[in-house]
Amino acid sequence: MQASSHAGQSRERLPILDQKTSRRKVTRYGLFGLLGAFTGISAVATYKMLYPTKVTGFGAKVNAGTVADVKTLLAGQKYIRNSVGRFYLLPAAPDAAIAVYWKCVHLGCTVPAPSPALDGNIQCPCHGSLYNGQTGALIHGPATHPLDYFPITIDNGSVIVDTGKVTVRQDYSPDQATKLG
Repeated sequence: MQASSHAGQSRERLPILDQKTSRRKVTRYGLFGLLGAFTGISAVATYKMLYPTKVTGFGAKVNAGTVADVKTLLAGQKYIRNSVGRFYLLPAAPDAAIAVYWKCVHLGCTVPAPSPALDGNIQCPCHGSLYNGQTGALIHGPATHPLDYFPITIDNGSVIVDTGKVTVRQDYSPDQATKLG
């Protein structure tokens, strides 16, 4: 009997459900909600674009390793490729190195590492410019000057390359290389 008594009772409706909402109000609230969400997302994206949290890699100072590691690698393989900073460390002198940008100065192609097949020199795959594999100096063109280079500093036993300062040069000179200790 109890089961039948529940079936006969009517549920009371909530007062909010008794109000009629027009389609115009629903459309208006939806439109304002979307505009508010768009404005909020745009403001957050603009803030993140204008205020980067951390600059690392190319365009910043890049740690290329310890002085001892760099000396060992340069003595063995004759170059160090750093993909984060987009440079090669080359042995410009017996106890010095130069960090050359791996972009060809002719038309901006990425140059490969020094090749043993080319007597340790660097040849641009696009148009054939040939650079010295120890200093980045131009051997023959169509490029008109040596590979650009980055300044190197020694800080607490680490080799730091500042990729934010690209230096264009007309010729190689020994003062462009940094002593490694």
